[in-house]
Amino acid sequence: MLKHFDIEEAQEALPRVERLVKKLMKLNKTIGMLNSIEIDTADLSFEQFQNLTKMNKMYHKLSFEFYKSLEELESTGCILKDVEEGLVDFFSQFEGRDIFLCWKVGERRIQFWHEISTGFQGRQPIIEI
Repeated sequence: MLKHFDIEEAQEALPRVERLVKKLMKLNKTIGMLNSIEIDTADLSFEQFQNLTKMNKMYHKLSFEFYKSLEELESTGCILKDVEEGLVDFFSQFEGRDIFLCWKVGERRIQFWHEISTGFQGRQPIIEI
């Protein structure tokens, strides 16, 4: 079931969301570094093969932790739009239509929204009445 947030609900969820997004960003960076290592296995010694196995194990452990944390984040009802930028959207409604409340790591509060079809480039400030 799709959860729609009002601004207050999204703001209340933000500490947990921020903690999870920062964890995902860190895991993603580490996984990317491990993934970028190229090893020619043709001339590896037995000890080097053992080290390669340990590195593969670490890669899979971190990948598991990443997806476990992503599931935890998704259970809050928000959507991670960009892990490298730490960009998160919360479904909301405005004037009878679905929109996203938009937040990015480093922002203290949820201050922006955008149409579902426009994405981050269409962010507009939330005007509180």
